[in-house]
Amino acid sequence: MTEALFRRDGNRVSPGRLCTGPWDPTAMHGGPPSLLVGRFLAEHGSGVDYHLARLTVELVRPVPLATLEVKVSEVRMGRRIQLLDAVVCDRQGTELVYGRGMRIVSEPNGLDVDRLPLPMIPDVPGPEASTPYQHSYPRERGGFFMDAFDLRTADGRSFAGQGPSAAWFRLTAEVFEGEPVTPVDRVIAVADFGNGISNVVDASEFLYINPDLTVNIHRPPEGDWILNDAVTVATGTGYGTAVGTLFDRRGQVGVANQSLLLSPAPQ
Repeated sequence: MTEALFRRDGNRVSPGRLCTGPWDPTAMHGGPPSLLVGRFLAEHGSGVDYHLARLTVELVRPVPLATLEVKVSEVRMGRRIQLLDAVVCDRQGTELVYGRGMRIVSEPNGLDVDRLPLPMIPDVPGPEASTPYQHSYPRERGGFFMDAFDLRTADGRSFAGQGPSAAWFRLTAEVFEGEPVTPVDRVIAVADFGNGISNVVDASEFLYINPDLTVNIHRPPEGDWILNDAVTVATGTGYGTAVGTLFDRRGQVGVANQSLLLSPAPQ
């Protein structure tokens, strides 16, 4: 494993350089704060086993590479369905990220899932036969979120501004130092990359930032590798959408949706 994304002490967390995003070397990529609220919402409380079936993240302000606080509140804690909120704040108490999690009780229901049709992965090579992707982010800055992954493009088009694309991701960093990575962590970590791998505009001419992320997790994935099969739709009026379908080697594990702000890049 590489260095961890975060260290934590209770509800206070300190990000490492692997959290860095592409737009500002002092601010995070959208993936780490999504992972942050996802883990806090998934593990809140104890006792009955609940599955984080849906996570919605609103990235309302840039998230600095500085100490943060995560606050979780219980909106509705039913016996079978639970709704929880999370807020990520900086040291001054400014609210930076909002998260909402829908948890559903995990218990046997008598369904024979082995007899159900399972959406199969797209007709693309597996991770071993896919092409390792090397990003062009300046190495001298000390880290970038992509450095937390073994990342392989399945069709050779990922991040190239050529439309729909699929890529395999294997998270190689701990989310929290000294703690095991969970299967749900692996899904959330990959979910924010849809608009990047399926980009349809020239990144030197346009910004395409996602202010939100919604992930529906059908089931915990098996193994380390997650495929994001993504498509971006852009408009001429300033916004767009990216949709990523997420798979492990056995079949579909979830869906990720991102709203996009599309604007001319600063010159």
